Amino acid sequence: MKIIGAISGFFLTDFLFHLIDAFAVGLKAETPAGRIGAVFFGVLVLLVLMFFFYRYFSKAFFNGFTVATGLFLSFDIIVFHWIFKLHRITMGPEANWIEPLFVVFGIVIVYFGIKQEKLLSRQENINKNITI
Repeated sequence: MKIIGAISGFFLTDFLFHLIDAFAVGLKAETPAGRIGAVFFGVLVLLVLMFFFYRYFSKAFFNGFTVATGLFLSFDIIVFHWIFKLHRITMGPEANWIEPLFVVFGIVIVYFGIKQEKLLSRQENINKNITI
């Protein structure tokens, strides 16, 4: 389940956070407020998915999804947005503060996901030793 969570998390965040030319029902985000709104709409969809995965899937799946999301946020932005300058989250100056926030948030949720998975693993080992 951890592997499936990590893979699905990577692909879902890839889909959600590449909103350079954000189109929604024929509308294009051309103003800074529109571009920021498009990014936060992607964040909102991600949070809804995370709640859904937390509620209806195993903890291991959720932890894998969380780590994959954090890795994607931090690694993708640092490598592809900053080092290779292949694309930005938005095409405006708002990317200069959104991207660092996403990198920090990505690092935090990688730490959170790994910490939660270690606690889950430790708890399973304790329960396993009690039943033996």
